[in-house]
Amino acid sequence: MSKNVLELYVNKDQLTNAAIDEVVVELFNKWENGKGGQAIVLTGCSPLAGVTSTSISLGIAIATSKRRTLVIDCDVRKAIKYKKLNEEASSGLADCLLTDEVQVEDVLYETNIENLYYMPCGAYSEYPTRVLCSPKMGALIAQVKQNFDCIIFDVPSLATVPDAQILFPDMDGIVLVTALGETTKRQIKDAKLKIRPFEEKYYGMIINKIPMDVYKQNAKEYAYYLVDRKGEQNLLQRNDGYRRYRKKWKHDQKGGMKK
Repeated sequence: MSKNVLELYVNKDQLTNAAIDEVVVELFNKWENGKGGQAIVLTGCSPLAGVTSTSISLGIAIATSKRRTLVIDCDVRKAIKYKKLNEEASSGLADCLLTDEVQVEDVLYETNIENLYYMPCGAYSEYPTRVLCSPKMGALIAQVKQNFDCIIFDVPSLATVPDAQILFPDMDGIVLVTALGETTKRQIKDAKLKIRPFEEKYYGMIINKIPMDVYKQNAKEYAYYLVDRKGEQNLLQRNDGYRRYRKKWKHDQKGGMKK
């Protein structure tokens, strides 16, 4: 039976895409240096940190670099019907792990993005942690590694369940996701303690939900390459402004008004 093609939302925000590209570059360097980067787990330090949206955005970015990519929704604590993204899917990860009748290829869905595939969470499991601990999960990971250049595992927050820790041994990289103003320092500290045994696999932390005014204060040249509503880049104007700033700064250093 043919499966539906899942429609993924493509983010058009230039700042968000620029931030995702920084992660892609880090992964690219690991691929080129033969240091892994094939299987990556994204998990939150706190609930609702934006792990799923980040996983999908990262998956889209990697797929558009012509790499065969798979995003796996590992939240088997929630049934498909409770997830909008999975409305068009009839089965998923949990179905594959719980029954012998469902194979990995049965729960792989094409998306509207070339080179990007998606594996939904599947049926609700009463014992999700035990399901992820099963030998079948290890076999599934090994199989998808043979068929995809990059696999992103979207896993619930470390602050709520231990599911991500189950996957750490089989992963090449671990990425933590936080939300500014929502994730506490204590939650970040606890998450880092949990990944300490796998510290060599820790790729870093993504901070979501940063207000624009805060972002502008910490990234002064954030708008240098942005395209305006007319589709133009005013690089010359920005360069002139930067030169005027440097000229004033040098003048101040020679005895004028101090900066």
